[in-house]
Amino acid sequence: MAYRLVAYQRFAYRFVSGVDGRGSAAVSVVADLHRLQRLSRADPAWTLLRADSGPAVVAMLSRHFSSGSGTRRMAAPELFGLVDADLQALRDEGFDLPRSGQAYCTDWIRAGYLVRRASSAAREETVEPSEGLLAAISYVTGLESSTSTVTESRLTTLSAQLQALARDSDSRAETRLRALHAERAEIDRQIAAVESGDYPVLDGDRAAERVAEILALASEVPGDFARVRAELERLNRDLRARILEDTEDRADTLGEVFRGVDVIGRSDAGRSFSGFYDMIIDPERSARIDEWIDTILDRQFARGLSARQRSRFRRLLTEMEESGAEVHRVMTSLARSLRHFVQSRHYEEHRRMQHELRAAQRAALRAAGHVKPFHQLELELVQVGMTIDSVSALRLHNPGDDRVAGRIETHAPGTADLAALRQLVRESEIDFDELSGNVRTVLAARGRATVAEVLADRPATQGLASVVGLLVLAFDHGHPVPGEDTVTWTSSSGTRRAATVQRRVFTPDEDWT
Repeated sequence: MAYRLVAYQRFAYRFVSGVDGRGSAAVSVVADLHRLQRLSRADPAWTLLRADSGPAVVAMLSRHFSSGSGTRRMAAPELFGLVDADLQALRDEGFDLPRSGQAYCTDWIRAGYLVRRASSAAREETVEPSEGLLAAISYVTGLESSTSTVTESRLTTLSAQLQALARDSDSRAETRLRALHAERAEIDRQIAAVESGDYPVLDGDRAAERVAEILALASEVPGDFARVRAELERLNRDLRARILEDTEDRADTLGEVFRGVDVIGRSDAGRSFSGFYDMIIDPERSARIDEWIDTILDRQFARGLSARQRSRFRRLLTEMEESGAEVHRVMTSLARSLRHFVQSRHYEEHRRMQHELRAAQRAALRAAGHVKPFHQLELELVQVGMTIDSVSALRLHNPGDDRVAGRIETHAPGTADLAALRQLVRESEIDFDELSGNVRTVLAARGRATVAEVLADRPATQGLASVVGLLVLAFDHGHPVPGEDTVTWTSSSGTRRAATVQRRVFTPDEDWT
């Protein structure tokens, strides 16, 4: 079967390319050459592969945006730091890479290898691989892969797809029934073989080959997502440009958006991605895929897989769900933005500005024949708006300014002085133990006592703090009586103080301690 396919391909190539007709072949070659030359200058993947710095770019970026790491986007400062570390390692090995990581990343963004986007979740910009970078990494990985592309698993996948396509595209009931009956007979034969115990089991090498084939197919999915996202963004720009045009044949797009039609979702790229995304988020299908993955990793042959292969195999569905959800958010955001652009009438202002710019260009074209570029005009322009200063005028924050330059002294630990610690506590807190003892002593001598009498017999050693402490005890546990008392104490500066307080009496029968 494979031989017949190759033979048919060669015959089709000879027929279409016109080998037997030299005129048509020459025209086809010239057109192809012009098309490929234009592609080699514009396509980021092609320019990266033929650039002198291509190996260094692929070596660094493939480490941080590889399919095995699961990283598809990171903050720009984080990538700058990672590239700086890679550059230092390469310089230590003698490679001439004199610039900083930020400078190289800026060039890669300008060349189309990386895409810089604003992040709604953080203040930093994010950087992600472009469609061209993923294509270049995939091509280089394919060159280094030790697995042959002509494998049994790939041919099995190809034959299964051909069989499904031939069956599902058949409009005749009799041939379709014949194919289904044949498939059912094959399934019955396999069931009988399993029931009898005579059925083949894949050996370790062939099973590992199929795992590698699955991972190879999965590694192409990020590139597909990047292409879909780029296509959706190009479609969004084209739709906005079409809305700004005045021609009647472009008015259909404006009317559809006004009516709430999701023009982006109904596009070829939108419908294709929506079908894929609906399959990913289907809970039944997702649960079945997770079960299959767990079952495969529990097999005996899976123990021979590398840790990276097992990790990638484990994250197959998760990576597709995360990448698919991101593209779905982008498609939804673009559709909402386009609908707001139309329904808010912002397109009218853009259309007016476009007309003004074109009018100015036409006027400049007419004036170009009469006024030279170096001719000085008698016109004074008044500057409006904000003044933009140079970045060099900004004063950057230096963390070293807050650094303490003095020498830190180390003190040897000593023996704690209990009396000194008690004194420190007395300076910050009221000594209620001392006050309670004073009240008990006075009550033992007098039988009953007021706050003033306690202070008369036992002076306030903490000054006002002792007075306040006695009042707290009196208000909590003492008895109020008519009249007022004058209490006195000596402050820390040696000044004699006095205050009038409500009279309260301590009695022995009250549990005031």
